[in-house]
Amino acid sequence: MKRLLLVLIGFALFIVRLPASLQGFKNLDKYEGRPITISGRISSQINLQGNSQSFYLGLIQVRTQLYPAYEYGDKLAISGTLQRKVINPYYSRFSLIYPSIERVAAGNNIFIGLKNKLESWFSRVLPEPEASLLAGIVLGSKRGLPQDFWQALQKTGTLHIVVASGYNVTIVMGVTISLLAGLVKRWQAITLGIAAVMIYSFMAGWEPAIVRAAVMGSLAYFGQALGKLSDGLHLLVLAVMVMLVYNPLFIWDIGFQLSVMATFGLILICPRLPRLPQGVGESLAAQIMVWPILVYNFGQMSVFGIVVNGLILWLVPYIMALSLLPWLAYLPLHLMVLVVNWFGRFDWMSWQVSPAAASWWWILGYYLVVTYVVTRKTN
Repeated sequence: MKRLLLVLIGFALFIVRLPASLQGFKNLDKYEGRPITISGRISSQINLQGNSQSFYLGLIQVRTQLYPAYEYGDKLAISGTLQRKVINPYYSRFSLIYPSIERVAAGNNIFIGLKNKLESWFSRVLPEPEASLLAGIVLGSKRGLPQDFWQALQKTGTLHIVVASGYNVTIVMGVTISLLAGLVKRWQAITLGIAAVMIYSFMAGWEPAIVRAAVMGSLAYFGQALGKLSDGLHLLVLAVMVMLVYNPLFIWDIGFQLSVMATFGLILICPRLPRLPQGVGESLAAQIMVWPILVYNFGQMSVFGIVVNGLILWLVPYIMALSLLPWLAYLPLHLMVLVVNWFGRFDWMSWQVSPAAASWWWILGYYLVVTYVVTRKTN
């Protein structure tokens, strides 16, 4: 009853805060199709795709040439024509495509500086695409991935491995607490583990998947410190409500949607699947929950992505463990590259589906069926 009350309170706060959060987009409506000038600091990770880079300056997405390179926290003055893409009747995405950009001041975030140094170290020690793949797995960085390898990751349904995720948070927190076990008190080890996750989250750019996992992991370990059993489903719901109250606009963030639904799959579906090789069951459970979102937003679904994920996901813990000695991580990284590139050669690896064919009603019906099947099996 207490948990339900907390969820209801969180939902009420979300409803109360949503109109104010949407007001920023309503204020931008009147500038659609008109030249504007904005200034501010880059508020997201830099996403490199082919010969362009993109990032967010507040509510506005900016896409520009690959060079000069920009960093998280850089203060920019940007002039261009504001474009609008309607996501739903309540939410639109605004962007400036190849605008005029002036760097007013460089960002001086110490954690981003550390991240950039690690990326540079990986590039000096390893060849491509292994260096960029390591930076993607460990830091969630999307810099430097060759276009053909990016397309192979997308076609094989393995692009998620270069996105900092809850899996990374679990490893960072778990390893920190394990190393401190016996050296300090349990609650001190947990506190330092959470601090390590906060530092990692800053380095990863506070993407929704990282924030969700950081909140959920912190709650889980605090529950252990208090002597209470962790309940993954309740913790996930609580983490989601905390994030939506903090920023109601997360509800339309695709990364947030994928992260939450994949975690639901791991919690609710994975334990009910037959025993499968390591990584395959987790991948199957996650993909069952996320593929309608992928089809709706991107119009592409990887047919045999579960197979490819099963072949490479078991390598991720070893790669992360060896990341501070990157030359030792070359072998598992190279093996991963070989598998992804080999499968990525085949056009039958993915289907192209018109996003218009997947309406919100269809998605709702799909999740109702999944919920019914899971509940029926539970009983």
